[in-house]
Amino acid sequence: MDAIPFVTGTPLGEEVLQGPLRALAGRDAQVAARVRVAKALLPAPPDALIPALLYLTQDPDADVRKEAKASLVQMPGEVLIPVVQSFKHPGLLDASARALARHDLPAREVALNPHTADDTVRWLASVASDDVCDTIARNQVRALRAPGIIEAIYFNPAVAQGVVHALLEFAVRSNLDLDHIPGFRETRAVLLGEEADDSGGGLSDLQFASAMLLATGQGELAAAMWESLPPDQRAASEEKVTVSLAALVAKMSVAQKIRIAMVGDAATRKLLIRDPKKVVSLAVLKSPRITESEVTTFASNKTLAEDVLATIARNRQWTKDYATRKALVFNPKCSITFSLTFLRTLNQKDIKECAGSRDVNQTVSRQAKRMLDQLNEKK
Repeated sequence: MDAIPFVTGTPLGEEVLQGPLRALAGRDAQVAARVRVAKALLPAPPDALIPALLYLTQDPDADVRKEAKASLVQMPGEVLIPVVQSFKHPGLLDASARALARHDLPAREVALNPHTADDTVRWLASVASDDVCDTIARNQVRALRAPGIIEAIYFNPAVAQGVVHALLEFAVRSNLDLDHIPGFRETRAVLLGEEADDSGGGLSDLQFASAMLLATGQGELAAAMWESLPPDQRAASEEKVTVSLAALVAKMSVAQKIRIAMVGDAATRKLLIRDPKKVVSLAVLKSPRITESEVTTFASNKTLAEDVLATIARNRQWTKDYATRKALVFNPKCSITFSLTFLRTLNQKDIKECAGSRDVNQTVSRQAKRMLDQLNEKK
């Protein structure tokens, strides 16, 4: 979990290279020379070496990039941090973020630096730890200027729900237009009291963190979370990490359910699509991670609310899939209007099956029989 692949952000120019390092680390230098600089084998002051290493994290050669990243990661904080704090070049700050996103001290300094570009902070917020994202969330001026940062924090599973909740409350109070974020309208309705939340407060941040690990396929980490706490923290807290996602979901607030529906895996969505709160089950369908095969499975589920099936039926992208249309036709909970519309698109074999089925809506079954009669008359 410590390393993430480097993604080139703002390309750095050779102007960030100082003195002899310009000739040794520049693109025209021999690979062997660039490797030596990347390994920090040449004497150079930190304020010259660190920009050179950041420059080399964007080198065309994979070995050079790897060595430069390793040198930055292994650099003592007392050497690295003052240099990062001194940066005014947005490109150097962006490269610092992408090379050191998983290392809290330098990542926090990038987030705090007023010269860091908003887009760099947005990217950092999507991958950084809870502590770094908490620092980012406290900068309300930047969040107002670049609301995409709020979206990035919302979808980062590492961020505590308390941080997210406070940031969303701020967004609602500030009348920020975030309706493009899946689930934001539902969350706003809860925060404004337009949607009742009788969960009794939901999970604590520790419990929700455990649930998020489970919902993102990291069950072993969730189980180990409680045991990894220092003894004094365990003694001071009555909380224990539950290893059952279903048990945790049952205690979640509506806002917590909506967020985990956005971030969680297919098993989490399968659990939440059946939630008695319509605002939660409908939020599942807005998850950016939902797949067409999941939608087809939901369309065939006879226990789901009619509103969920209607939402699927209205989505033209989903109903391009034949299996989804068939599932809706054969689901008696689906609106007759949609079922009859999709019935016309089925092949003769499935129409015949529908005509003889006792599970489909009777009106749909009768229409299927009429369609078969018409097809037989044409023969």
